[in-house]
Amino acid sequence: MRTAGTIIFAFILLVLQSSFAHLVPWDMFVPNAALAVVLYMGLHDHDLGRGAIVSFAIGYMMDAFAGSPIGLFTFVSVAVFLISKVAAWRLFLQGWIFEIILAWFLVLVAGGVVLAIRALFDQDFGSLLTHTKIVGLRAGATALVAPFVFGGMRWIEQFSASARRSAGRGKVIRR
Repeated sequence: MRTAGTIIFAFILLVLQSSFAHLVPWDMFVPNAALAVVLYMGLHDHDLGRGAIVSFAIGYMMDAFAGSPIGLFTFVSVAVFLISKVAAWRLFLQGWIFEIILAWFLVLVAGGVVLAIRALFDQDFGSLLTHTKIVGLRAGATALVAPFVFGGMRWIEQFSASARRSAGRGKVIRR
């Protein structure tokens, strides 16, 4: 239930994100909310195997929505999940300020990885500075929406936990 809810939530955020990108004239300020979902999964109590698989699925959806080469955002999403998992083990910080700072930093790292991979394959270094500015602006926009995305993920986890508890009460245990 929680896995399906996470993937559906990320899909809804991708639809909103792509719609917002087409509605506003300054698409460089569009946040990457689906990457914030992956970040949340790494920072909170998601096991490594399931989290990597869900991150892979979210990254694949990001590739499909962005029209980028399949595998680019898939790789970046799994990498962000693993990096945020390590950060959660090391930092043990909570609160919306920590969420904003870590989201900003990891989206900058993810954007840098995307730029590096595209530079390797596209060999177009002329627009690298422009894309670097866009990565910085999108990281800022993602950091600002991260607390709201994290709130949505908390709601999904609470709903999933209450559904499990109510399903557990209806079972009869025979000995």
